[in-house]
Amino acid sequence: MPADIALDKYVQPKKARGRLYYYFRVVRADKSEFRKALPHPFDDGYRSAYSLAHLECFGIAPLNLNPTDGLGFQDLIRQHKLHPKYLNLSKDSRTLRDLACNLLQSTFIGFMPRDIRPLHMQALYDKLSSRPATANRRMDDMSAVFAWARRRGFCDINPCERIERVQTSSGYEPWPAWAIEKLFTEGRPHIVKAAVAAIYTGQRRNDCLRQLRPSQITDGVWYVKQGKTGNPTPIPLHPMVMAMIDLHQEEMRAAGRIDPNAPILTTSRGKPWASGFGASWAKELERLELHKVEPRLTFHGFRTTNATLIGNAVAKSEVIFGGIERVKSMLGHLSDRMAEHYARRAVQEHTNAETIMLLPDFGKQIL
Repeated sequence: MPADIALDKYVQPKKARGRLYYYFRVVRADKSEFRKALPHPFDDGYRSAYSLAHLECFGIAPLNLNPTDGLGFQDLIRQHKLHPKYLNLSKDSRTLRDLACNLLQSTFIGFMPRDIRPLHMQALYDKLSSRPATANRRMDDMSAVFAWARRRGFCDINPCERIERVQTSSGYEPWPAWAIEKLFTEGRPHIVKAAVAAIYTGQRRNDCLRQLRPSQITDGVWYVKQGKTGNPTPIPLHPMVMAMIDLHQEEMRAAGRIDPNAPILTTSRGKPWASGFGASWAKELERLELHKVEPRLTFHGFRTTNATLIGNAVAKSEVIFGGIERVKSMLGHLSDRMAEHYARRAVQEHTNAETIMLLPDFGKQIL
C-alpha cells in the first residue's frame, strides 16, 4: 500500500497478483461483514462509489467532514498573493512565484490541494526536468506555496518535500579571458555594453538593464536594490563603466535630452530593454560562435566571473583584501549574520571602493 495515499474511513487496500484493490469494508458488532469493491482513490468514479457504499452499509450518505468550499487551488493562490509572505518578495521573485502558481492551477485543475501527493509532484517535475534549473526553481516556488498552505489548512503535507531532483553540476561557469576579449572586441555595442556592466559590477542581468541609470549613481557609486534579494548594495563603479556612462550622457546632451532616469543600457535603437534581451543575447553568441563553448557561457556567468576574479585576488592576502566577506559585500549576498556584521553603510562602501580596482581591464578599445 503506497504511503502517499491517505484513505477515507472504512477503505482498505488489498494486494493480489501484484495489483492493489480497494474495498469499502465494515465488520459489524455481530461479526457480519460488509464489503464493496471501489475504484482507485484517484479515479473519477471513486467519490460517488464511496458514497453509494456508505449509503448501502449505514443507510445514510457520509458526512462531509472536510468541506471543499474555500480550500481549492484558486482560493489558496488568491489568499497567498494577498499575504505578506508573497507581497514582501522582490518583483523578480514574485514573477517566478506567479509562474509556479499558474503551473499548479493549470496542472491540477479539478483537484483539491489536500489531494496532491508526492507522486503527483514527481510526475510534474519529471515533465520539466529536461531543463533542470527551471524545474528546480519551479519546484522551490511550489514547495513554498504548499508550505504556506499546510499551515493554513489547505493540505496536510507538503508534497514537494520528497521529490527526486536532477542535480546540475556545472552551474554558471565564469567566462575564460579569451571569450571575454572576443565578445568585447567583436560584439555589437548594445550587447557589449551590457556585458561590461555585468562583469565590472557583478550584478544580475535585470538589475543592470533596469537600474543602471544616472539618477542612481552618486560620486561614482551605483546604489542598486537587487531585484532578486531586495538587498540594497552600493557598488563603486570601475573606470570602464564610468567611461561608458560618460559617453551615454554626452550622447544625451548632443541629442538635447536630459533624463537622469533613462537607462544607460539600451537596445540597438536606443530604446530601454523590455523582454527581448535574452533573444538578442543568444543571437549574438551564435554570431560570434560562442554558443558552442563548453561549459556553456551565460550572461549570469559574468557574475561568477566577477566573484572569481575578486576571490582570486583577495585569496593572495586575506588580511589586506578582506577575504570572502569582500566578495559577499560586492555581490550583495548578505545573510542576517553578515548584514549585522556590515551594519554600517560606510564600511561597505569603503570595502567595495577598494575592491573594484582589483578587476583587470578587458577590451579597453570598445569605448
